[in-house]
Amino acid sequence: AHIASCMAENNLDEEVIGVGFDGTGYGDDNNIWGSEFFVCNLKEYTRINHFDYMPMPGSDKVTDEPWRMAVSYLYKIYGNNLLELDLPFLKNINQSSVELLCNAIDKEINCPMTSSAGRLFDAVAALINLCPYSKFHAEAPMRLESIIENKISQSYSCSISKTISFNETIEQIVRDLKRHVPLPEISAKFHNTVIFVIYEVVKKIRDGYNLNKVVLSGGTFQNKYLYENLENILTNDDFEVFSNQKVPTNDGGIALGQLVIAAKKYL
Repeated sequence: AHIASCMAENNLDEEVIGVGFDGTGYGDDNNIWGSEFFVCNLKEYTRINHFDYMPMPGSDKVTDEPWRMAVSYLYKIYGNNLLELDLPFLKNINQSSVELLCNAIDKEINCPMTSSAGRLFDAVAALINLCPYSKFHAEAPMRLESIIENKISQSYSCSISKTISFNETIEQIVRDLKRHVPLPEISAKFHNTVIFVIYEVVKKIRDGYNLNKVVLSGGTFQNKYLYENLENILTNDDFEVFSNQKVPTNDGGIALGQLVIAAKKYL
């Protein structure tokens, strides 16, 4: 629906590369989506790639307590040794709460799986102790964007295969925290990593499907640094890039996308 809203605004009625990044969307595999790479038109879609699924401990509670997603990523990578990392954000959270969260992940209690880009941004904002608790919607990614050091061009490592893993990214952020790297530099390197991932996956889709039009939509693309730098990289590589301008790229545009899809299917 996000992609369709952007296609409708830009008068596109053809097959495109769709990149839909947001916080929460119910996927057709009964998991929570939010970092999807599609080959799609207004009638149907094929999901080509996405971020690794991660447990979302406490379900929607993670939006108010981003530290939960940080622990989810750390637990996947470090297991029970995560408490030995001595990370600043964990010092303000009761150890029993962290242990309870890990037990819930192990037992799959109220831990839906998510591929959401929004939850990854939440995790990083909490991990660097910038926003372990949110006072308003999307505070964590907004604060993460607000501290970016624009002069930083480096990025972190990650793994792109059938899915996209940020395990190496998280490990390298932890190492940077241990080395007392300034948070604005960490934020820039993280954002650059996400930009690199999108660019690399979109290039592979172009090579495999002979498509050159890229539609970017979803609340994550309200991030000015992410969108503008990505757009520059894609257009410099001769992609045609489309985004929402009049219609909201966040959930405010979903209804239009749904309407266009329904009209295409039933009229």
